[in-house]
Amino acid sequence: MNLSATKQVIEHLVQHGGRGKGWFHQHQDPRPLDAQSINALTLPDARPLPPSLREWLAFDASWFRLAKGTPPELEVRPLRDILTGWSRAMTKNAPAAESFTEEQLVQAWVDLLPDPTMANALALELLPSGSQEHLLLFHKANRRGEYPVLGCHNRFEFWLKYKSFGDYLSHYFGLSEPD
Repeated sequence: MNLSATKQVIEHLVQHGGRGKGWFHQHQDPRPLDAQSINALTLPDARPLPPSLREWLAFDASWFRLAKGTPPELEVRPLRDILTGWSRAMTKNAPAAESFTEEQLVQAWVDLLPDPTMANALALELLPSGSQEHLLLFHKANRRGEYPVLGCHNRFEFWLKYKSFGDYLSHYFGLSEPD
């Protein structure tokens, strides 16, 4: 799926009065970004947003906490910074992780990525699904300008789970299964 997946999700949610049940959340009252804000919104390195994300933000910018501030900015950070945050939390709270330093744990995760260069890519944390984390990874766009969503199970297995943000949304709202 691609941009049409996002449109299908939006149509489904509109048919249900702007309400949707995700994995662990009930969403309602979508708050779109205005067209001017969406047109001005880019990645920090000036790359354009993927079409599926632009389409979604025109429907809602609040449910997934994707953007903040005025004017809005995406909550993107290098994946390595996100992993460092996970590492800090894990080494403080998990006895098994105490045998690793933060840096060792981050490096172990980088080594588990499908491509270690992904660690330097910008990423946007999405809502988790139980034991799985999801990150929209602005690493390598496909020919339609879409970026994959990286899945992470129990913070020790990483894979490219969805081909686009639209595919993530479709699965999140129960309209499809992951490939």
